[in-house]
Amino acid sequence: MKQTSLSIGLVIATLVATPVLAENKFLDRTESIAKVNTMALCVDYSELKTDVERKAYIKELDLRSQLSVKDHDLIDKHQVENSMTMCGMYMSRGKPISEQSRQIRPFTFKTVHVYSDMYYVSQSGMIVETLERKEGAMPPSLVVELPKVQAPPVAPK
Repeated sequence: MKQTSLSIGLVIATLVATPVLAENKFLDRTESIAKVNTMALCVDYSELKTDVERKAYIKELDLRSQLSVKDHDLIDKHQVENSMTMCGMYMSRGKPISEQSRQIRPFTFKTVHVYSDMYYVSQSGMIVETLERKEGAMPPSLVVELPKVQAPPVAPK
């Protein structure tokens, strides 16, 4: 008898709780934004006109854990600093003129993002270097030069 009433109680509790989560009332998400790719949300944010749309995008990206504290501080100032996320850079500055990436080790990618006035270097989704873009200066290299190694002091056999 106890097992039957317990199982009936669990079934009823599951049926009562399921519609709330299924309708996203708990998260209060906009259905159209919830289906959009994360990087598309980041890039499209820079072109939004109203504060209502901006707040909805930020709320959705926070739910997806894509923004850091530094992102929240600098996005509206249109600034990019080291330790921002790549998503925050896109939100702040928009889509770059060009990008070039290279895998430097397994699951680690290094990317140079080129804007009209700056180069931003990201590694695995975080900004690690900001450089001013100057005429005649080359962009940051994606290949790390290996140091020259001197031969060992022991004579070869």
